[in-house]
Amino acid sequence: MRRVVVALSGGVDSAVAGLLCKKAGFEVLGVTLYLFNGQEETLQRAEEIAKVLNIEHHLLDIREQFREEIIKYFLKSYQAGLTPNPCAICNRKIKFDLLLKFARERLGAELLATGHYVSLDSYQGYLTLRTPQNKKKDQSYFLALVKAEHLPFLMFPLGNFSSKEEVRALAHLEKLPVTEAKESQDICFLKGQALEEFLKEYLGEQEGEIIYQGRVVGKHRGFFYYTIGQRKGLNLPLGKKLYITKIDPKENRILLGEKEELERDYLYVEGELNLFIPLKNWMKPSAQIRYRTEKVVVEDVIKEGNLFKVKLGKKVRGVTPGQICAFYEEEFLLGGAIIAPHQ
Repeated sequence: MRRVVVALSGGVDSAVAGLLCKKAGFEVLGVTLYLFNGQEETLQRAEEIAKVLNIEHHLLDIREQFREEIIKYFLKSYQAGLTPNPCAICNRKIKFDLLLKFARERLGAELLATGHYVSLDSYQGYLTLRTPQNKKKDQSYFLALVKAEHLPFLMFPLGNFSSKEEVRALAHLEKLPVTEAKESQDICFLKGQALEEFLKEYLGEQEGEIIYQGRVVGKHRGFFYYTIGQRKGLNLPLGKKLYITKIDPKENRILLGEKEELERDYLYVEGELNLFIPLKNWMKPSAQIRYRTEKVVVEDVIKEGNLFKVKLGKKVRGVTPGQICAFYEEEFLLGGAIIAPHQ
């Protein structure tokens, strides 16, 4: 019997993923990640789910690694004037690396299953990720940085579910103790705290200038409280709608401009591309520059020094350094990279 580790988060999705693995005849073990203090309620819920599923359950305390790899990355990114996507980094470094190694090397599992809404599939002879049946819950964007070498050891049992209601109905039918659990859309380690409060706690305040057309028009409390494209919260009586077009951490300034200044038909991404399908095999690629934004045609990807320049088929607004640029061809994920500061 093949052994599968299921990452039990305490939510309905991972619980149903574990249930489906059991029904498929696998030997199932549950592992819950202890990521940060204050997680006790979800840890207890995961334990209860494991008991109902009648599976062995392990608690993996990686609070130190999570703090070093994810929380510090999150804070350093804001200090650099970026808007990070910690979930994508966590998927790459924690869930589908550290946890996968624990599952295979310590627990002797062949596969790691999670409750992500995505599917594994082959495209052009390469194993890659495909968008799920439930397009509203598509999480492929957050998996664009997962290492291609890890894909053969992953399972995504929820990829063929057409709706979240279908998943909840199955959990209710099987009497899993999670059907009424509130679904969180927030960054997990904020624990319900507002982002601005979290940043203030760790980064404090750092007053600087707000610039429009070369002149100082106001003051800010810290450039790290702002993001590219932001309009609300500036509280400047300038008589027109202005947006943040640039964040300058070195000079501790934020620059304002018209909406049109946010539009560009290119972007740069950092370092090496994380690829599931080789670049030379791309035929009609598109790019998604933020979660739930419309995909836009990619005309070319060119190496320029330590960066890649991505030429887009039309101008887009909201290219935000620090976010993920995920590349697709139809429903298949080609790869991804982190958006670099504007060049």
